[in-house]
Amino acid sequence: MFLGGALAALGGQRAFARPPKEVPGIKPRSDAWYDLNFTGDGLMDNQLLWFLGHASTGTSDIGECLETAKRIQAGEEKSWFDAWLATAERVHRVADQAQARGHVLSAGETYARAANYYRAATMHYTDRGDPRLLEATHRASATFERANALLNYPAQPIEIPYEGSSLPAYFIRSPHAKPSAPVLLMHQGLHAWPEETKWVYDGACKRGYHALIFHGPGQGRSLREKGLTFRPDWERAVSPVVDVAERIAGVDPKRILLMGLSFGGALAPRAAAFDQRIALCIANPGVLSWWEATCAHFERFLPGVLSLLRSQPELFDRAIHRLADGWPTAAYWLRDVQWKHGAGSPSQVFQKLSEFDNTPIIEKISCPVLIMEGTAEDASPGQSQKLYDALKGPKHLMMFTEEEAAPLHCQAGSVALAAQRLFDWLDENV
Repeated sequence: MFLGGALAALGGQRAFARPPKEVPGIKPRSDAWYDLNFTGDGLMDNQLLWFLGHASTGTSDIGECLETAKRIQAGEEKSWFDAWLATAERVHRVADQAQARGHVLSAGETYARAANYYRAATMHYTDRGDPRLLEATHRASATFERANALLNYPAQPIEIPYEGSSLPAYFIRSPHAKPSAPVLLMHQGLHAWPEETKWVYDGACKRGYHALIFHGPGQGRSLREKGLTFRPDWERAVSPVVDVAERIAGVDPKRILLMGLSFGGALAPRAAAFDQRIALCIANPGVLSWWEATCAHFERFLPGVLSLLRSQPELFDRAIHRLADGWPTAAYWLRDVQWKHGAGSPSQVFQKLSEFDNTPIIEKISCPVLIMEGTAEDASPGQSQKLYDALKGPKHLMMFTEEEAAPLHCQAGSVALAAQRLFDWLDENV
């Protein structure tokens, strides 16, 4: 019965089989201000908005982003990568020229944008056989560091020892900090890099908090340069970062804060449950069960298919592949998560995803937890409230609304307001 329902649902997806002018995202198009419809691809437009929002931190320019978007073909990963890479290289050349003529500040600011565009290129591209992907990764970090050097921005590159390898990281020492100051550890989630989340680490720096931003396994450079993949026992990734942070001069070891964004809103609470040195956890958005959130999406598109996962994994794989064959968004997601979780098939990656559930360990979290959630959350809708309800210790749910023009996942496009509200709350509670 379940197989029949799944295959019937697959039949409903045949509308995606012919190359569409419009590639659907995970939600239908709307007339909301944030539904841009620039690339013709719902997910790509969502990711474009993330980079448009960085203009307020000086790491993107609106014209550069929109000109790039017009060169992207809906549903074509390679066109996304090619477009952003071309923009990054062009802006990088402008920075080179400015530096050669002695315009140090202009060069630094321009390199900062170029670095962000290299990162943008990697966000929606899964072709590991393309040598340009690793090259863009290297260029992103090298250009970021070059910008910081020219701008005298205090981001010190460090490598966090991790199980025979290391996690790339930056320690950002606040010039406004007291002799013993809190430190904000920050990691991203499934797609973004911590370097591009400048509203967090720069907001901390300006307010006297040190920051330590890092690439956990499965993320950014750790994935692309070192081949490290996600793990459900996220404390094994965070505890080495805490080990380094508490030994840095000027860091108050009793005020170590941990923030995870996007998928990181599921990972950070898990780490806080097992490492008692974390004094406060910030989940943006909060996620009680990433597994449940993932299942909810697939139950919408393929009702009943998850019943096949353990009983008939081969049929499950066929159903998921058939969906991906007709829908570029699903195909991209599948390639992306299999790579980042070190899985070889849909059934393998879904079995791995089933381990990302904080429900069994939620009572172990004793530190205060701040949850940030937008009313238009689409990656894990409803999970912030579930996490809040399940927590037994101190907690606060910070909502962002349509009226504030800030309802999106991780406050995309609204980071100035997000920084203000986040750090006002931290100043009152840390």
